[in-house]
Amino acid sequence: MLLSKRKKKRTVVFVCTGNTCRSPMAQGLLENFLEESGVKHIEVKTAGVMTIPGLLPTPEAVQVMDSVKIDVRKHRSAPLTPEMIRKADLVLGMTPFHVQFALRMAEDARDKTFLLKEYTKSDLKNYQITDPMGATLEVYKRVFREIKLAVEKLCEMDTILAPVDRPVKHEKWVPPKPQKAAAPQQPKTATGGRAKTSRAKTSKSKTASKKTATKKPAAKKTTAKKPAAKKTTAGKTVAKKATAKKPAAKKAATKKPVARKTTAKKPATKKPVARKAATKKPAKK
Repeated sequence: MLLSKRKKKRTVVFVCTGNTCRSPMAQGLLENFLEESGVKHIEVKTAGVMTIPGLLPTPEAVQVMDSVKIDVRKHRSAPLTPEMIRKADLVLGMTPFHVQFALRMAEDARDKTFLLKEYTKSDLKNYQITDPMGATLEVYKRVFREIKLAVEKLCEMDTILAPVDRPVKHEKWVPPKPQKAAAPQQPKTATGGRAKTSRAKTSKSKTASKKTATKKPAAKKTTAKKPAAKKTTAGKTVAKKATAKKPAAKKAATKKPVARKTTAKKPATKKPVARKAATKKPAKK
């Protein structure tokens, strides 16, 4: 889509979420370049997709812009509107969400609505600029550097440098398709033909590799035989238990005193009988 010819100015709109951090910094950087280079046919506007009118820029954004001697204190937030998109010649969002939000408002603006980094090709690996709202000053400085690099690239493009009466065509960056790796060529033989690779060799190598892979469980089985050694050691414990049965023999030995008691009783019974018989003989006389 060609930019519409305007008699006076070409309009560029920066879009972010709250219109208090990123887009005001981009606007201040671009307006500063236009003033230094003497370009007067570019009008810069900003808007937020989730904001209310009249918000001040964040103190961190003001402090970062003061470091490059650019004052953004007069900035006031404004919500993005379909009319603003239709009147713009170029709409640049900070993240894909901003671009999609703008396209929902005006579908016919697809050929003039892009990501800032994507359009300027400043950083194609990290193509979105994150929101520093609520973060530290160091995060604001990092976001500022990303915006500054993208705006510097934008200032070198025909969108800014071309006069108003000359139409400018927006070229959206398209990532290159990944190239397929070329197949390795086989070495030529002496006859000029390609060397034939036997499938049998490759299949043998595959089967050999499979065999080697299957042999690994066999090694595990040999290691699994170690518990058998434990059984032998367990057998030793059984032998120890058998030797421990010797106290039972001691019990049998203790039974011998019982036999001694029985032998002691026999002489005690015979002696009284003999004495009685001797006393009876004098009674017959």
